[in-house]
Amino acid sequence: MTQWTKAELARRKDGGSESMRAIEKDILPVLGEVALVDLKRAMVVDVLDKVVERGARVMANHLFSDLRQFFNYAVARDWVEAHPLAGLTKEKIGGREKARERYLSEEEIIELKQRLPAANLLHTTELAIWIMLSTCCRVGELSQSRWEHLDLDQGSWFIPGSNTKNAKDHNVFLSDFAKAQFLALKTLTGDSAWCLPARDDQGHVCLKSITKQIKDRVRDEPLSNRTKATGALLLSGGAWTPHDLRRTGATMMGELGVIGEVIERCLNHVEQNKLKRIYQRHELKAEQRDAWRRLGDRLALLLAAEGQENVVVGRFAKRA
Repeated sequence: MTQWTKAELARRKDGGSESMRAIEKDILPVLGEVALVDLKRAMVVDVLDKVVERGARVMANHLFSDLRQFFNYAVARDWVEAHPLAGLTKEKIGGREKARERYLSEEEIIELKQRLPAANLLHTTELAIWIMLSTCCRVGELSQSRWEHLDLDQGSWFIPGSNTKNAKDHNVFLSDFAKAQFLALKTLTGDSAWCLPARDDQGHVCLKSITKQIKDRVRDEPLSNRTKATGALLLSGGAWTPHDLRRTGATMMGELGVIGEVIERCLNHVEQNKLKRIYQRHELKAEQRDAWRRLGDRLALLLAAEGQENVVVGRFAKRA
């Protein structure tokens, strides 16, 4: 497995660290001493079934994908004669993974503001929530951001490809609302190179920190040695994650009249149509700037609307 790790996993964006963490946790303790040629399908599937039994279906599917790639690598080098997972699909392991559709209604955004004081979050995390919502960025992109990549005078945020999911550079035009959140954050962490520094300031905050803080506050039962503010951020529409904020921002843009192509650019999605990707190079920067402005203005209005009757708050309809 070491050779496969160096040849294949090392080429992944995270160097394969997440995959190896899961393999070391669930696979190696059970099968690590079994010779490769002695591995049978039932042995591997049994381990994956136990991951499913503890409720980690998505993790089981990720492990299945990694193991299938490993055995393809092994078969190609004659380490084994047959692929023990040949013919199996994710549907037969963890089941088909449904795309999340959760987003926050405008009422829930106001509710979120009302609930935050009791959640006992780090103030930097509170600001991160509003930044993610108003910029539609991913939590990892914000967690790894540096102050040198922000121009708060011009209202722009450069996210290098090394921090994005698709390895493509991304420019965010900051609305007045988003800029205000970053300015508030800078008063707290401006002495660091990182917008969200680790406690020792030797790097950025852990990529899972914000997600864990929020998850702890939307779960039903508290975990030992974790916050007692269980349920403090559980909204009327149910549990939510940082990535749902990105979906919420994009949905709001659509409700505010922004066309789909512009929203896709704001999300830094790659055009799926190859011909369009090759020949349509117009970046729609002005349209993106306007989209973020509309989103920021609406959020500012909503968060100032508490107790006011002259602001109409509506639930978003699901888009086809």
